[in-house]
Amino acid sequence: MEALVLAAGLGTRLRPLTNSRPKPLINIGGKTVIGYIIDSLKDFDEISFIVNYEREKLEEYIKEYLKLNDYNVKTRFIEQKEVNGTASAISLSPYDEFLCINGDIFFEHSLISKVLESYSKYRTNIISVKKVDDPENYGVVYKKGNDFLKIREKEKNPSSNLANIGVYFFTEEILDAIGKIKRSQRDEYEITDALNLCKAKVLEYNGFWSDIGYFWDILNTNDFVMKKLEHKILGNIEKNVKIVPPVFIEENTVVREGSYITGPVKIGKDCKIGPNSFIRGNTVIGNKCHIGMSEVKNSIIYNKTNIPHFNYVGDSIIDENCNLGAGTMVANLRFDDKSISVEVKNKKIDSQRRKMGCIMGNNTKTGINVTIYPGRIIGSSCFIYPGKVVDKNVPDNTVLR
Repeated sequence: MEALVLAAGLGTRLRPLTNSRPKPLINIGGKTVIGYIIDSLKDFDEISFIVNYEREKLEEYIKEYLKLNDYNVKTRFIEQKEVNGTASAISLSPYDEFLCINGDIFFEHSLISKVLESYSKYRTNIISVKKVDDPENYGVVYKKGNDFLKIREKEKNPSSNLANIGVYFFTEEILDAIGKIKRSQRDEYEITDALNLCKAKVLEYNGFWSDIGYFWDILNTNDFVMKKLEHKILGNIEKNVKIVPPVFIEENTVVREGSYITGPVKIGKDCKIGPNSFIRGNTVIGNKCHIGMSEVKNSIIYNKTNIPHFNYVGDSIIDENCNLGAGTMVANLRFDDKSISVEVKNKKIDSQRRKMGCIMGNNTKTGINVTIYPGRIIGSSCFIYPGKVVDKNVPDNTVLR
């Protein structure tokens, strides 16, 4: 059995996190998005990855991940020279019949077996769907029984609540259909146009699924993943440390006296925690980080980042090699208790989260006593001077005086 994973996208809505990595390498629960996908395909004979943006990093990571986990599956890397739509990417498939997965989604592994069972039963194209509350934000699928009727991309006021979730089984019919379509108004070759030329069965999926399109999707998915965290302590725990399971602490990490960790929390290798750190649930801390006399809650902290002195970080994503000056505080709640909007690509979007902190790009540093408003994005390689109030997004390479 063969699979095609679509991993060529630019991930512009997730900048600055995708300044230094392709979207499939986003960290959720201590593992990358592509890592979860590979786990679900480990028993396949071959996986082909469609790549473009930061392809060298992605290819290197995939090869190392397969080796580290001892997965005996062949791989191919196929470059999509022009990133001009999902259908264009699928047209590069070296297979006539294949499972196809968007490389920027999270799903439970049971979905793969359900798709394969459906194909084995019907021997036609299979489109996976899920009931959602906001179908207008997705490809909306219409069906009769389990027969596919049509799909409409981001249709206003749809009469169906079934979203296309980006996991398919395709026959060679899809490749023939792609050859017949033209560029859309977005100047892309749309998979929706090709699907509308095909016969297919619809598989309704009821498990957890997330399209990792926005920052809050990362945090929401992280919440789900952390529910299944294993309790395991491999590091060095000093006396008078309180740990409430499940907490996973990797090798060569030291948790110093007076620290309080309430799980689920995952801490990587070679970290320095404490003394007197307070780390709360659904927090993931990467390798070689320093969390001092500070509080971190429901956040993802990438490798080599320091949150050392009297800081609060809640509901946030802090990229690699950042340093928060003493007293830097990240607000995560509005006075009026309304959900927090985040400005993405010059458009304010409701995160539908009551609590949402900041997104900070890699290599950014703050001075002492910096205050960051809820839902703000600070770019890569920024310097925020002492005492500044960050009340709007900060572009990459900014010195905020």
